[in-house]
Amino acid sequence: MRKIVILIIATIVCTAIFISCGTEGKTTIFSGRVTEADTSVYLVGVKVYEKSHANLSTTTDHKGYFKMDGVSAEEHNIYFEKEGFKTFVFNFEYTGSLEHPLISQHIILEKDPDCD
Repeated sequence: MRKIVILIIATIVCTAIFISCGTEGKTTIFSGRVTEADTSVYLVGVKVYEKSHANLSTTTDHKGYFKMDGVSAEEHNIYFEKEGFKTFVFNFEYTGSLEHPLISQHIILEKDPDCD
């Protein structure tokens, strides 16, 4: 009986340790470059953000690059907005399982025909 109790306690402890080593607290970097669909020109000043996380926002630099640090392990909808272009939403889920946590994407924005 004592062996069973020790085995149950050991199982509970191991499970607790395994759960605590999960995805909680893990983050990644989401980065990339934004270009225009028709010309492949790099777009400057594109607003890049996650609506539900105020700390996840940036704009593209003079070469169209963006970088968001601290993206948590969960599902994300990242919005790309620039006047004269259609809003683009990039959906991804970071599971916390990347060895070298970096997600990089090439985002292509299309001109908004309603803005002509």
